[in-house]
Amino acid sequence: MEKMDHHIEMIQEGQMNIFEAEYQAKEQEALKMVEQATAKLMTELRMEGVHPYVSAIGNFLLDFLKDNPSSAKKIMVEGKTIIGSMKAMRKLAEKQKVDNCAVLTPEQGFKVVLDYFDIKAKDTTPVAKTAAPNITNYAPKESVVAPKPVQRFEASLDEFL
Repeated sequence: MEKMDHHIEMIQEGQMNIFEAEYQAKEQEALKMVEQATAKLMTELRMEGVHPYVSAIGNFLLDFLKDNPSSAKKIMVEGKTIIGSMKAMRKLAEKQKVDNCAVLTPEQGFKVVLDYFDIKAKDTTPVAKTAAPNITNYAPKESVVAPKPVQRFEASLDEFL
């Protein structure tokens, strides 16, 4: 009987190794997909150069990908781009515009980006919480409507006499 128990134990150990190998293979495949998705986003960011809004959305997606590696497959979908997600945001903004003015909150904008890539935010981690901590990282570097510095006029009483 001892030989039989030993044989059963060896089979169980062998099966555990098979399951471990499958798990490791799936884990390696997931890491490869994350690397490919990151490379795709980085390529698009390099192509667009210093466009502040593409950078904002690209950085958001890179951060989101780090926290949600399972979404890499959806970012890799052919034809889905950062520019395409910006067009989706524009469509939503046009629907909400009032008197030729349209504004989206960062949460609305990032939700549209995730929806564009068919990524469903987990109920436990809403998009607002995902985007809120580093929202300053996604803002454009310079304001489009930056006020010009006002030159100050200085004169002394002696100059007028």
